[in-house]
Amino acid sequence: MSRKNKFFSIGEIAKFTGASIKSLRYYEEIKILKPAHTDDFSGYRYYSFDQVYLIDIIQFCIELDIPLKELAGYIDKSETLDYSALLAYGKKIAEKKLKTIQNGLRLIEDTQQKIAIAEKYYQGQKMYSREIPQKFFWVMPCKQSFEDADKFELAKPFFDLEYNEDDFSDDMYNLEYGYMCEYSLSGIQRFFFIEMPELPTKFPAVHKANIKIIQGGSYFCKQSEDSRIEQAPEIFRKQLENKTSFLAIETEVFLGKYKVNKPINELRVIGLKG
Repeated sequence: MSRKNKFFSIGEIAKFTGASIKSLRYYEEIKILKPAHTDDFSGYRYYSFDQVYLIDIIQFCIELDIPLKELAGYIDKSETLDYSALLAYGKKIAEKKLKTIQNGLRLIEDTQQKIAIAEKYYQGQKMYSREIPQKFFWVMPCKQSFEDADKFELAKPFFDLEYNEDDFSDDMYNLEYGYMCEYSLSGIQRFFFIEMPELPTKFPAVHKANIKIIQGGSYFCKQSEDSRIEQAPEIFRKQLENKTSFLAIETEVFLGKYKVNKPINELRVIGLKG
């Protein structure tokens, strides 16, 4: 039996492993997969059966987005692969990627749930009531009318905050944001808010004044394409009769058919005192 009959040709191993011939040549170029034999006369490359496993490892690294030049760092000059170190690194990358996928899946499921709730209550211009749980809001005072407010500028201080990732759970996404008004006999306090998944325990003390615990309960609600929070006292006049203090919240809601440039807002109010 000739020497080359003990090996795969580059075309055969490409077919067997699913790696392209171009990729196999690139692996050789960056010194992570040297052919087991190269014919001195023809220059043809041949690979051993044992190298199939190494190609599987390389493809595994590609799936995990590990740069192949990084993989070369796990192979020493004697062509010995530090497999234990590579596996430990790969496990760390895989866990991070899995967490990202799980968060993405949770984002999809949460959005689907929000759509189901919004469509359940969607009644055009009709008013309805629904139970809203207690929430935690990070708020920024808004001194002028919301019509003149810039959501980006109001939200910027929140995203500029310096805090540890452990300050929040992994649910810091797909949360509500919008405008909030606290109405009382002394006047109106306006805020821009971003919902928080929980009350942080390690949040910088200087910013704890920006956190409000929002009362849960039965809210009167109405949906519209335009912001109407400034008209809340008139819109819910009957529902707020004899209430000297109440809370109004306006946030975007998601419907199955979402108007990107004209999202639907849900205006909610709840009385705070008799």
